[in-house]
Amino acid sequence: MNRIVRLALAAILVVCSAAPMTAQDSGERQYTPEQIDRLIVHARSGSAVIRPQAAERLARIGKPAADRLLAMAGTTREDLALLGSSLIEVLGRFDDPRFRGLLWPAMEDAEFPWRPAVSRSLAHRPLATEWDRLQGFLEDPIAPVRLATLDALALLSADSPDEAGGRAALFNELAAARLADENDVVRRRAAVLLNGRGHSRALLWLLEDLKRTDTYFDLPTGEAARYAAANGLQSLDIDLRGYEAFAPPSATKNLAALSDLRAALLARAEAAEAELPEAERELVPRTVPPIARVGGSVQGARIGLLLKSCRRGDYYLRWTEDDQLIIGYGNPARVQLPEGTTRRLVAVADAAQEANPDKVYWGRPGCDMESFRMPRVGQPDARLQQLILSKDERPAPDLRPAALSTLGAAMAASIPTGDALDASDPRTRDLARRVRGAFASIGGPIGPR
Repeated sequence: MNRIVRLALAAILVVCSAAPMTAQDSGERQYTPEQIDRLIVHARSGSAVIRPQAAERLARIGKPAADRLLAMAGTTREDLALLGSSLIEVLGRFDDPRFRGLLWPAMEDAEFPWRPAVSRSLAHRPLATEWDRLQGFLEDPIAPVRLATLDALALLSADSPDEAGGRAALFNELAAARLADENDVVRRRAAVLLNGRGHSRALLWLLEDLKRTDTYFDLPTGEAARYAAANGLQSLDIDLRGYEAFAPPSATKNLAALSDLRAALLARAEAAEAELPEAERELVPRTVPPIARVGGSVQGARIGLLLKSCRRGDYYLRWTEDDQLIIGYGNPARVQLPEGTTRRLVAVADAAQEANPDKVYWGRPGCDMESFRMPRVGQPDARLQQLILSKDERPAPDLRPAALSTLGAAMAASIPTGDALDASDPRTRDLARRVRGAFASIGGPIGPR
């Protein structure tokens, strides 16, 4: 029995031991305070498999669990954060307005550590009165928040009989704008939602992802996109014509499948558009925008920085031998830097390794991470070294060693500002400031520019 299966079975046994399964938890079974508290412990501190299952069980229990969770959530956002992401994510499943009174201030607080969980909680049963409040979060720096907001607005636009026509049309415009989102997961979700509203041309965005082969160093970002796009199309009962996501798009079988699938999707789009009001037929662009297209491979990346901040979003940066800054993945943005920029950064990276010769990891596992990729000192042809800082939602002001703060500051300082960047590309807009903010939220400020 493999490890994943064992973990899953263990999770089921632990959760079921806390509260036996019933046909309907709420109203048919009385749960003791001890049983509820045991589930709360599992939802806060169990394994990654156990936590969401325990939280889901609590949501099904109903009012007894809600009352206990409300008492634990306290009156401040600091108290709410202590519940952890799994519990926060199910608070919106309780029909209790007191939870929304706790969730919305957290949603609007950029420093709250579990905002993706908050956004999914609010999106489970969004209220018609929250339409305007939600719209602003389509521009949030955190992709999972944008994703949950799309889902919430989709529900509201379909469930507002008094304003259904107006809200449906507005939602379609908002979703179409997300087809140029910097995050491919958000783009695919927008495409699927638009397809369900008659704008089937958006499925060409998923077709484009089926062709991707990109990587971020050793991370198979293109392969992951192929699987996600294939699953998305299959969930709509679309025949993939023999396409196989695990094989390269250039494989003979996949080339034929992609050609057939493109013809089928275009026919589907034309048939659907014929049923749309004329004013909406051009809502989805006829061509996929550059940010969503298949990109060429990145050659000569010598040093890299991956920032994942639970408060400021994710950043994928690479510096190449010919002094290009590569921003993002898929079809990344490329910015030409002054000659010698990468060489100077590698020298700073060498000093960081020499200052910490026996250390490659600092911190504790969590949603915040800084990953520095660099050549190994004295081994220019070896696999790149990776130095990682990681932490959970709690502040860790002394986490980052001084040499890595120096390296982070040099990386941020190399990012051009102003007219040197394309202001229309969301990945490059105000990039230097945003990267410095992500550094500060993870391991503390990196010092003056």
